Amino acid sequence: MQVHALARVVAGTALSMLIMVAATAVSAQTWEYKSYKKQGMGSQYNKDVFTTGTISVEEKDGKAMFSMNAGSVDACLRGSIPAKVTKTDDTTIIEPQITLAGCEKFRYVIRNDGSGGQREVWRGEAWKNTGWDHGLTPKK
Repeated sequence: MQVHALARVVAGTALSMLIMVAATAVSAQTWEYKSYKKQGMGSQYNKDVFTTGTISVEEKDGKAMFSMNAGSVDACLRGSIPAKVTKTDDTTIIEPQITLAGCEKFRYVIRNDGSGGQREVWRGEAWKNTGWDHGLTPKK
């Protein structure tokens, strides 16, 4: 009888540990990202001049954090930033919740099939595609 009791305790402990690990599970995903550059003071962005880097989202305990590693980024995008992440069958939408004054409101709409996506900016009370190819393909 004591062997069965010990087996139940071991099984119960293992199940409890599995539940704790699942409760604190961390989900992370990284995409390749093209960050376009200006070619001089006061100049416009150039579609031929970019740095290839990454954007990432890490979700833990129901909270998502966004980060970008794509050369030098402005103050709006430095560090780990809280993000709103919405997932559908077709897309993952990442909207960094930047609280720094003067920073542009934007989001990424990434196709889940791995074929890329788009960067959108908030203009005139609606999301608008920037029209630039930022890559947004899964990092392997």
